[in-house]
Amino acid sequence: LKPFCFKVFGPEAGWQGGAPTFSAMSNPRGGVTLAAAVAMCCCAASLTAPSAAADPPCTGSEAAAPFSALPEQGSDRRCAVRQRVARLPPILMQFKDAIHKSNRSRAAHATGSTFSRWCGIAVNKEQGNDYNSEDLAAAAGIVGAEKLWHYNWRMTSEVHVDNVQFVPMIKEPGNTLGTHTSDLPVAFEDGRGGVVKGWNEPDDAGQAGRDINLRSNPEAFAQAWTSDMLAAKAKGYTEFIGPAMAHDTCWLDYFLKACETTAGCKELVTYLAFHRYRLDCSAYEASPENAGWRDDLSYLLTYYRLMQKYNSRGFNIKGLVFDELGCLTPSYTFSGEEEQLQYMKQWYKLTLVKVKMGDADTINAIKSTPWIMPKGPDAHSGRSYSLGMCTAQDGGADAGEDAVRAIQSLVTTAWFSISPGQNHLFSGSAGQGISTLGQAYFDACKDVAGGGSLPEVPEPAPAASPSPSQNDGDDDDGDDSLDGAVAKLVARVTGKVLFASSGANWGQGLGVGSPEEHAEDSDWRLVRVATGRYRIISSYSDRVLYAASGSNWGEGLGAGGPSSAVGGDGEWNFVPQGGSHLYRIVNALNDRCLYSARAGDWGAGSPASWVGDDGVWSVEVQSSSATPAPATPAPATLAPAPTPQDDGDDDVLDGKRVQLVNVISQRTLYAKVGQNWERGLGAAAEATTLSGDEGVWRLKLVTGGKYRIINEATDRALYAPSGSNWNKGVGAGSPQSKVGGDGDWRIIPQSGHHRYRLVNGENGRCLYAALGGDGANQLGAGSPETYIGADGIWEFVFVH
Repeated sequence: LKPFCFKVFGPEAGWQGGAPTFSAMSNPRGGVTLAAAVAMCCCAASLTAPSAAADPPCTGSEAAAPFSALPEQGSDRRCAVRQRVARLPPILMQFKDAIHKSNRSRAAHATGSTFSRWCGIAVNKEQGNDYNSEDLAAAAGIVGAEKLWHYNWRMTSEVHVDNVQFVPMIKEPGNTLGTHTSDLPVAFEDGRGGVVKGWNEPDDAGQAGRDINLRSNPEAFAQAWTSDMLAAKAKGYTEFIGPAMAHDTCWLDYFLKACETTAGCKELVTYLAFHRYRLDCSAYEASPENAGWRDDLSYLLTYYRLMQKYNSRGFNIKGLVFDELGCLTPSYTFSGEEEQLQYMKQWYKLTLVKVKMGDADTINAIKSTPWIMPKGPDAHSGRSYSLGMCTAQDGGADAGEDAVRAIQSLVTTAWFSISPGQNHLFSGSAGQGISTLGQAYFDACKDVAGGGSLPEVPEPAPAASPSPSQNDGDDDDGDDSLDGAVAKLVARVTGKVLFASSGANWGQGLGVGSPEEHAEDSDWRLVRVATGRYRIISSYSDRVLYAASGSNWGEGLGAGGPSSAVGGDGEWNFVPQGGSHLYRIVNALNDRCLYSARAGDWGAGSPASWVGDDGVWSVEVQSSSATPAPATPAPATLAPAPTPQDDGDDDVLDGKRVQLVNVISQRTLYAKVGQNWERGLGAAAEATTLSGDEGVWRLKLVTGGKYRIINEATDRALYAPSGSNWNKGVGAGSPQSKVGGDGDWRIIPQSGHHRYRLVNGENGRCLYAALGGDGANQLGAGSPETYIGADGIWEFVFVH
C-alpha cells in the first residue's frame, strides 16, 4: 500500500498548498469524494505504521522535539514514527488529526458515566401524535440540550436536536421490532452517545415478556443478554442499561443471579432500569399516610437493594434508571392531564426532586415512614423462580434510610409521553409546543439537572363526579348487564372456577378448582352496590367475596356471611380486557386483583398492575334475571320516603329534611343538643336512642352544586377540616357563620334508591360510619375518597 500512497499523496504527486491536483479526488462542494476519504484513511494508517525492525526510535532531544525540528526526509538519522507523521502531506495531517480527536472523544466518554442527563423523555412519533424535532427543541429550550435525552423503543430516531442525546434500544433478545441486533448503529454518531438500552419489560406479557419462556425463566436468558450487549459494545457503546422491568423485581433478581455466573455478563449491566404506572394518581399524596406513596418508596427500595447486593458480588452497577412513569385509569388507559399533574407534583417533584436536591424535611419524612417493604424472596434463598412469587418482605430498621438512598442513586428519569393520537408532554400537534404537563415536568427536572428554582406545579382541577348514567366499567359496551347476573368466574389462564362451599365461612371453603368438581358451588351473583362497584355473592352459600386490606397475594382472601358483616373490602370493580366478557376483578378498596396462576397458587395481589395475564377472568353468565338487593328499611318513627318525583331527585334536594342512614352499618348520623363542634356528633346504631330531630338534617344548596348539611335540632353545620383525616376532625358547628369552606359538601348519587356519598367540597374527605361502631366510634371522613368502601354510602330517608 505504501507505494500507492506515496504516489497519490507524496510530494511527487503534485500537492500544492495541501490541495490535490487529481481532479478525480476533488469534490465540487469543497470536500473530498468517498474514494478519496477511503484512500486517505488507509494511507494515513499505512504511512504512520511503526516498523521497529527497520527504524530506530527517537532518542534524546529528538524524542521531545516538535515536528518542525525533526530531521528532514532523507536525513541519516530517522525517528521512525514521528518522522513518518511529520512527512505526511497537509491534507492527511488534517485527516489524521480529526481521527485522533474522535478517538480522544471516545476515550473520554469511556471513563466515568456518560449518562449524566437527569431529564429524559420516553416518546415516539407514531400513532398520530405529531411529535417532531420542534417539540424536542422546545423541551431543550427549557432544560438545556446537554441535560436532555430521549428514546423511542427503537434503534434509530428521525427526531434530532443538537446536543440532545438519543439512546437506542435492543427491545427484546436478539432484535428490535424485527431489526437484528447486528444492525444497531454505531455509538457517538447522529446524536447517539455511548449508552444503549436493553430489553423492554421482559416480565410483561404485552412487551418482551410475550415470550412466555423469557417471562417465566429469567435465568435462562443471561447468555442472550451477554450476546446482545457484546454486539453493542462492538459498535462502540460503553454503558448498558439493564432489562427495564414493568413490575416484577424478582424476575430481575433471578436474571442477575444467572448473569453473575455467565462469562462477561456482569460487565454488561451498568444500570438497573424500571417502569412505574399508577392507577390512583388523582388521590396520590406525598405522605406517609398514603399507601400509594409507601408503595412507590418500597418499589425503589427493592431496586436499590438489588444494586447493593450484586455490586457486592462483583458487578459495577452505577445507579438506577427510572425510564417510564405515568398514570393509568382503572381500565388501563392513560389518565388525563389532571391526574398526571397530581402524580407529577406529589411523586416526581415533592419526592424525587426534593430528595435529589437534599431537602431535609422530605428526607426525614421518608426515613420515619413505616411499612416501606421491598419485594422478595431473595433469588439466592434456594427457591426457584415462578410467576407471581414476589411479595412484600420486612424492610428492616433501615428501610426508610435505604429508600432515601434509592432516590439519591437515581441517575435519570423519563416521563412516558405517548398514547394514540396524544403526546402528554407536548401539545399534540407539530409546532404547538409544550403542554401544561410538559411545562411542569421540564421545569421540575431542570432543577436536578442544574436549572433554576422549583416553580409550583398547577393544582389539578377536581375530577367530575361520576353519575349513574356514565359507563360503570361493568361491560364492554358500558351497560348494566352484569348487575343481578348469576355467573361462573373462570380464570382464563388455568381454566379453573372460583368456588365457595357451604358449611364454611370467611377464609375457609373458598378456592379455585375444576369446573366439573365445582359445578354447584361456583355460581356467583353479581350485585352492583355503587357506581362501577359490585358485591360478588355465592349463590350456593350466600357468602360475599372479600380481600382484606391488611394482607396481599395469597393471604386475607375469603368469603363471609352474613353480607352485612363484610365491609368495603367486599366490593369489586370489573375492568374490561378487550374480549367478550373478559375482565380483571379488582378490589375497589385496596386494588388487589384476583388471579389464578399456572403454578397452582391463587389469590388477590396489589398493586393490580403487578398481576399478569393470570388475573384475567371470563364471566360466564348462567342467568341474567336480576334479584335486587333488599332496600334498607327506614326507622319506624319516620314517615315513608316520598317518591323520587316529589323530593328525591338531585336537583330538588335543596331545602329537604333527611335522615342519613349508612347503607352498610345502618347507623344514623346525629348531632346532640347542648354540645358543639366535634362534641356530640356521632352515628347511632339504634335510631330510637335519639331525641327529637337530633337525627334529622336540612340540605341547603350554597354554590357550585355544594350543600350545607345542617342539623335540625341544633342548627349545627357538618364539617371536616382539611388538616385532618379519617376519624380526626369531623364535627358539626354553630353558629354556621363560623364554619368555613370545609362545611360545604358534594352529594354524589350512587346506585340504588336515594343513595349518596357525602364528599367534602374543600378537601375530598368522604363521610363514613363503619360496621360495628356506635356514636363517635368508627365515624369519620377519609381521603382519598377511593379508599372508602360501601360504608361511605348513605341513604337519604326524607322527613316531612
